[in-house]
Amino acid sequence: MFVRTLSPARARRGPLAAAAAARAVALDALDADLADRVAALAVAYGLAVLEDGAALQLAGTAAQYDAAARGAEGAVAEALTLAGRAVRNALAPARRLRAGRFVLDLERALVMGILNVAKESFYDGGRYVGVERALERAEQMIAEGADLIDVGGQSYNATTPAVSQEEEIARVVPVVEALVRAFPGVALSIDTVRSGVARAALDAGASIINDCSGNADPEMAAACAAYGAGDVVMHLKGRLKVREPEAYVYDDVVAEIVRFLKERCDAALAVGVHAESLVVDPGLEFGKEPYDDLTIVERLEEFLMLGYPLLVAASRKSFMGRLFDLPASELLAPSAAVAACSILAGARIVRAHDIQFTARLVKMMEAISSDRKRELVRVAEMPSTPATAEP
Repeated sequence: MFVRTLSPARARRGPLAAAAAARAVALDALDADLADRVAALAVAYGLAVLEDGAALQLAGTAAQYDAAARGAEGAVAEALTLAGRAVRNALAPARRLRAGRFVLDLERALVMGILNVAKESFYDGGRYVGVERALERAEQMIAEGADLIDVGGQSYNATTPAVSQEEEIARVVPVVEALVRAFPGVALSIDTVRSGVARAALDAGASIINDCSGNADPEMAAACAAYGAGDVVMHLKGRLKVREPEAYVYDDVVAEIVRFLKERCDAALAVGVHAESLVVDPGLEFGKEPYDDLTIVERLEEFLMLGYPLLVAASRKSFMGRLFDLPASELLAPSAAVAACSILAGARIVRAHDIQFTARLVKMMEAISSDRKRELVRVAEMPSTPATAEP
């Protein structure tokens, strides 16, 4: 007899899947009596239990959570039902995004190309200012494999001056109008925290609002609802364009971000944003220290329990530069590492500057995890490399 283990990739296919995929959840802020009753019932149904301070941690398969919830009553049943729902969200992440006139397929990860039309941008500031240069860059990004284009008219770097709403609209709207005419089949996102800019861009044909303040503008979610637009809700701690590290203190950085995103998404749903139009972004580098960002990347799977597609925006960011002591121009490899980790964790949208590189990374990871490997390998031999003439 020879014994071998099965990888998660093998076990997740077929009848073993329900038993092979164990997941852990944390139930926060339970009173002591309820925590004891939940723990006792969970153990009876084979779940692992750990009491960690104010949190009750459980681990098991989706089937075990469901069975325990069916065997419970009242508040215990409610707690276990919520735990089971979170596990199912993590095991089966959202697979489509409603955004204006688009319904985007999220069976594979999408590449969101960054198109900065603000001269203050930290990495490519000034390079694509103006309609003509923005169109040229967008055409290049689409040819290289961008699925979405994210247009930004203002930098949120603390070292650059803020621009007025009028200036932001003047930068963004003509570009959106031109892009809609030139590339009607490509969904456009607008990187803004102002509902006035969002409405102007949506009027011009944009389909998604990428709000790095987490809908801090009280009218932002309503604007997305009115246009049926996608609403990317990002976590932010502190204030935009102000560096205040004394405020970036977390007991548990991921737990706090998950709670923030749930509250903001619930508020968006309450004003009419469709559940399939919401996207969550943990907000790497916005109100975090570099070690927080690394922790977030390590624990990205925890955001899937919210039930919304996960967007990760790490491209060329300085938390990686501070690890290597390198400028943004030399952070392609670290950016690729974070993108790969994000996709493995279940991210459905990766925001990137380097489109061709990132699109190829996404395609390679899709091929590795696909059930159609034979179909995806389209050529019998490696393409030949043209010989170069000797000098």
